[in-house]
Amino acid sequence: MRRDTTGDFHSLLVMVQMYFSLLLTDKDTDMRLCKHCRKAFIASRKGNEFCSPQCKNQFNVYKSREKKKGDKRND
Repeated sequence: MRRDTTGDFHSLLVMVQMYFSLLLTDKDTDMRLCKHCRKAFIASRKGNEFCSPQCKNQFNVYKSREKKKGDKRND
């Protein structure tokens, strides 16, 4: 009797999604989720949190606007 080596994966797509999920949660890999757009990317440096300079800038703009909005409410 031949044993199914794919485990509980019903398709190649499910298996690939599971593999990417494992890569994204592993701290030793270069694959990350962008802190702004939530897309997967390969980090060129260990501390990269964003997929592009544009995402980093947009994240910081939104963060700055939220902080200013919070400061106006406290006044």
